[in-house]
Amino acid sequence: MPDQAQPGTTGKRVLVASATGYLGKFVAMAFKRRGYWVRVLTRSEERLHSRGPFTAPAISRDDVDDIFVGELTRPETLAGLMDGIDIVFSSVGISRQRDGLSFEQVDYQCNRNLLDLCRESSAKQFVYVSMQGAEHIGQLEITKTHERVVADLKQSGMDYRIVRPCGYFSDMGALLDMARKGRVFLVGEGNNRMSPIHGRDLAEVCVDCSEGSETEVEAGGPDVMTQREAGELAFDVIGKPVKMTVIPLWLAGALVKLIRLLSKQFGDLAEFIVVAGEIDGVGPPLGTTSLRSYFERLAAGDPDA
Repeated sequence: MPDQAQPGTTGKRVLVASATGYLGKFVAMAFKRRGYWVRVLTRSEERLHSRGPFTAPAISRDDVDDIFVGELTRPETLAGLMDGIDIVFSSVGISRQRDGLSFEQVDYQCNRNLLDLCRESSAKQFVYVSMQGAEHIGQLEITKTHERVVADLKQSGMDYRIVRPCGYFSDMGALLDMARKGRVFLVGEGNNRMSPIHGRDLAEVCVDCSEGSETEVEAGGPDVMTQREAGELAFDVIGKPVKMTVIPLWLAGALVKLIRLLSKQFGDLAEFIVVAGEIDGVGPPLGTTSLRSYFERLAAGDPDA
């Protein structure tokens, strides 16, 4: 049970689920900076204290007020998780997990379990991160599960907030990695427009959204560019000639089917990458960190890029 005498300067307590993920790490620290009492939920305290891919920060015991080790896939491990909590934040979802679980099991059911715990507790608000442009890719399994969570939140009677980012800088970091190796691979011609946002900037948007009155907020970074232009930028930053290989959409679709035969989880992820690469993803420029500055700091080995 948390110390009831120390609720933070805001007087509010927040639970950050997905605290070992790229966005969750930034969000936990953003709430703490704003004066909230912060509890984080993690399956692994070791991962919490380690840096994540693409400059996701390590979280020390001094960065949060309470660390709760448990698993949303196992509700029996969550007794006491919601004690004293006012606000719940979740960006829980499959990203790079290799545990064989499906979008239904993680993106939907884990968030559903969290919402059920909220409704049995004193928590008043639930902040959830879905995706921008879901209406254009509603046929995908990942979209269906995210939007089921959104629908459940809207029907829950809780004060809810939905944040819809236009892509993450962590995904752009993969472009820089490919450029370092000498070649960037594009699915399709790479002419779809996007405005991805840094996790640190998006975390501030999430806290702003919690404190504001808008129930749904789209969030992009300051730059609007095509995937091809982002790849060219990566080569420019590292000082190598541009070398790109286009994977035709028909071939990408065939590869998705092959991957799905081996692993449904990774097949669904591959389908999302292919289909999302065909549509624009541009939103309000709420982030301030430019993609160039991010690439430059990544290339220089800055752990806090």
